[in-house]
Amino acid sequence: KHESNVFYLLNKEEGERTFATLQSLPGDEKLRCTSASKIRSAVAQQRLALREYKEAARLRPRDSETKEQLESARLVLRKLQALAFGPKQIPMRRFLAHYNLSIRYWDKGEARQAIDEARESCKELAKHGLPRGCAEHNLLLMMQVFSEFKGEQKKLEDAAQRSPEAIGSNYDLGIHFFDKRMMHKAEAQLRLTRDRAKASTALQLVEQDMMSLQGDAPTLDGKKAVRMVQVLEDIEDDLRFIARLKELWCVEEEAGKTGELQATGVRDGSLPQLLPCLHCRYSQDRAGCDAWLRDLSVRTDINLKASRGQKRAPKKEKQGLRG
Repeated sequence: KHESNVFYLLNKEEGERTFATLQSLPGDEKLRCTSASKIRSAVAQQRLALREYKEAARLRPRDSETKEQLESARLVLRKLQALAFGPKQIPMRRFLAHYNLSIRYWDKGEARQAIDEARESCKELAKHGLPRGCAEHNLLLMMQVFSEFKGEQKKLEDAAQRSPEAIGSNYDLGIHFFDKRMMHKAEAQLRLTRDRAKASTALQLVEQDMMSLQGDAPTLDGKKAVRMVQVLEDIEDDLRFIARLKELWCVEEEAGKTGELQATGVRDGSLPQLLPCLHCRYSQDRAGCDAWLRDLSVRTDINLKASRGQKRAPKKEKQGLRG
């Protein structure tokens, strides 16, 4: 009875345009042929009716007829909402945050935090029954690389700590971070190595000048100077190469971004963009990654623009007793 009343309300004669897309949506045949404005109006009325049925069921918990009417009202409301607003979308903001954070932590050299975030991103996808795809790629690669290179990184860090000004040990540590594809960490370490190499060269030149002022013949080590120049050139080449790779791997979508934020990795909009998978850093075969992202993009039940919730109104300042 309740459902027939709703169908009668929806199918009153009106000269309004009907939804062409309703034919592929769930619901009764009469609902599919109903105009959009009628359905939205019916949704609002159905919500009120459902509220009344809930109150009636609370007052008469043992009445079977009231329970049947409540379930019928719920069923009709779900059908109407599906027709008016489409299928319920899966919010993806939490997944996007964990996914991008895992790669950001990895680039900064924070392996444990990166693995934790990658694991959380996989959990979010599994919770909604979605394929894990690149999220699982990230997790597996991070765990594998972390376990394989953990001992070597400890040795290199100990060597750099024993000789903080040594160019070789610092350079080797930077290359180690690059081999692990920790781009920001590798860049920072190579910049530190470059600065120390420049400082060593400048100190050598100052010593030569001091000896010249004192009248002593300068003892210039030509081989050492040439070697230091070559080291600086190699470091500059490495830094330029890393900068090009960061534009591919570490920066979110640049389209529409303000000029000041281009190539910074900072987002100026409210919509997060998935960073490229770590698998792309180790292999050129990214067919699986592209297929996974394409499948997510074409789904209509995934909401990449989920709202963060309404902002609370600012509290009014309390006026003091003294005015």
